[in-house]
Amino acid sequence: MIRPQRTRTRDLFTLDGIWDLSREQPGVDYPDGFAAEKKVAVPGSYNDLYAEEAFRTWLGGIWYATDFVLPESWRGRRIVLRFGSATYRAEVHLNGAHLGGHETGYTPFEFDVTEAVTFDGPNRLRVRIENLLSAETVPQGNLTAQHETGQISGQYPNTGFDFFPYGGLHRPVTVYSTAPEAWVDEARIRTAVAGDQATVAVTGAFGGACDRAEVTLIETGETVAATCDARRFSAEVVIPRPKLWDVGQPNLYHARIRLLGQDGAGLDEVTERFGVRTVEVRGDRFLLNGKPVYLQGFGKHEDFHLVGKGLNHSVNVRDFELMTWIHANSFRTTHYPYAEEIIDLADEYGILVIGEAPAVSVHFDFVTDRTLQVHVQALRELIERDINHPSVVMWSVANEATSDREAARPYFKALVDLTRELDPTRPVTAATCKGADDVTLDLFDVVSVNTYPGWYFLAGQIEKGYAFLKEDLARIHATCGKPIFISEFGADTIAGYHGLPGEQWTEEYQTDLVLRLIDGMRELDFVIGEHLWNFADFRTAQNYFRVFGNKKGIFTRERQPKMVARFLRERWAKERYAAT
Repeated sequence: MIRPQRTRTRDLFTLDGIWDLSREQPGVDYPDGFAAEKKVAVPGSYNDLYAEEAFRTWLGGIWYATDFVLPESWRGRRIVLRFGSATYRAEVHLNGAHLGGHETGYTPFEFDVTEAVTFDGPNRLRVRIENLLSAETVPQGNLTAQHETGQISGQYPNTGFDFFPYGGLHRPVTVYSTAPEAWVDEARIRTAVAGDQATVAVTGAFGGACDRAEVTLIETGETVAATCDARRFSAEVVIPRPKLWDVGQPNLYHARIRLLGQDGAGLDEVTERFGVRTVEVRGDRFLLNGKPVYLQGFGKHEDFHLVGKGLNHSVNVRDFELMTWIHANSFRTTHYPYAEEIIDLADEYGILVIGEAPAVSVHFDFVTDRTLQVHVQALRELIERDINHPSVVMWSVANEATSDREAARPYFKALVDLTRELDPTRPVTAATCKGADDVTLDLFDVVSVNTYPGWYFLAGQIEKGYAFLKEDLARIHATCGKPIFISEFGADTIAGYHGLPGEQWTEEYQTDLVLRLIDGMRELDFVIGEHLWNFADFRTAQNYFRVFGNKKGIFTRERQPKMVARFLRERWAKERYAAT
């Protein structure tokens, strides 16, 4: 799916702004009977906007509504309505017609609305969103076992994961137009480096019909003809002495794709951005452009005051500036695909990304065939969306499943096989909390481990936590023989809470524990990286052990540093493999 863009052949406008909102009421004929209860911001979550608690925890049907007018200049063109995301599922109605729906809340979807729109007055857009999770959604939710037992039991709302179940239209809603004769539907770019040159293979699909296609590398001006067959195109461009995309060196290229008519006139034109770089796992090393890289950074969340998971450009720029300041080189999109605009920033800052499917806490007591189907679709949409981003260097298919069960193995094998089929160029991983008992470890290129010694167990005992960490990681490595990436570790801390000696929840304890565990990780040659949990404090469901959310952030929710940040900045300024 090509992202909306304004080119010489395309136009667009967004529907972002203030929409009408109403919770679904019994006996109302939707969408025609829609009557607004509230105003709501798009993009954004609806949960934190109102004074009434009933809106904050509403998970059932909720209706968004807006009207828009099309410019007369678009008459006769192909018109598409695109949603950046809708959490968790959506059904879309335009001028009373049901366009279709989409499930899983973190990837884009669109509809050709050429026949559904009107130019004679406002177009009525109504979107039903439902955020009710089950055993057959990804992520799962509202499971009895999750509510009654386990680390995060008894939460309100009832979720099996440790972040708030925000709902709404979290990303831009766009209307765009193309020529009706032909349009580019998909473009994939794969690069290969040999000696002092790179080969760039551009492939894709188009709708309609065109006589021929061409690809231009904007940086060099070289244009090559593309072969076209069965509504697909392919072309190959060579870049002599390419500037490689690397950590802190975000060298980017642009491929312009044009579809041409018989008279040579341009029917459609789009531009795809990419970088030239190689990624490989060799032995116990993660290699970028043939050199070992030690991943240091964070798990994160799309989370901020009032907007919830809504796209916020100011917050995103602040986050990347703080990651640069602290010498982080990577982050994992815990626990779902982030907005495309965030991955764009990673490309532009030279920050590595582990892209993760929205599958947190898969529970095999409740998994069904449909759970796997939804998981496969979510993973497919993530990979297809982000495959051209050079910052994305690894795919994570899930986080913290009950993967010590035998049922986990065929389930995860299907996911790994799909990932390698869709993208054989990037390593595959999943974050486990089951240690050496995980029955899926050998399926992955990298084993990601979430572990919390000194916090959830061995509480207050930093040295025992350090010893456990080293012993446990050695057991895991002996079991799987794969490089290990520490995908989560850390401690909750209340900013401004101090104590000597440091105790749990003090800034001193968080600092001492984090630095000591990093000592242990870096003493193990098979560990390829460390990601703190979490970049910043974030909101969770209500429960007795979270005080206004999870406080494991190195930064506060307001994006101000805790004490550990300056010590971590000093530690991360020294590259582990500098002498390799």
